[in-house]
Amino acid sequence: MTSATYYFRFYLARALEHAGIGDDYLNLLAPWKQMLALGLTTWAESPAPTRSDSHAWSAHPNYDLLTIVAGIHPAKSGFESVLIEPHLGALKRVNAAMPIPKGIIQVQYMRSADALGAEITLPAAVSGEIVWNRHKLSLHSGSQKLKLH
Repeated sequence: MTSATYYFRFYLARALEHAGIGDDYLNLLAPWKQMLALGLTTWAESPAPTRSDSHAWSAHPNYDLLTIVAGIHPAKSGFESVLIEPHLGALKRVNAAMPIPKGIIQVQYMRSADALGAEITLPAAVSGEIVWNRHKLSLHSGSQKLKLH
C-alpha cells in the first residue's frame, strides 16, 4: 500500500470525520510538520525533493484545523446557525476563530481528565449547538462558558 498524496489526504480527512474518528486527524499532519521543519513558508506540492510553491491542494490543514479540530461547521446555509463538534485528539488546549458572514466565531477549549471546558462566542443572531462525547448543548449568540463531560 502506498501513502496518500498531500492532495488526497484532504479526502482521507473527510473520511475520518465521516467515520466519527476525527480525533485521529492530528496523526495525519506529519508531512506538514516536516514541511515546517524544512523551513518552507508555503505548502509543497509533493514530498522532498521539493520547493515551496503554495499549492492549494496541500493547504487543506488550514481548513481542517478549524472544521475538524476546532469543530466549527455551518448547521444552516450561510452559517445562520452553527454546529460545533471539536476533535482535539491529544490536545489539551485549543483557541480558534473563524470569520463567517455575520462576524467571527471564537472557541477556546481546555480539556481535563474528566471534562471539556469551553468558552464559545457567536456573533449576534447566530445560534447553534455543541456536541461533545455524544452530548448536545444549545448555544446562543454572545459569549458562553460551558463544562462538558
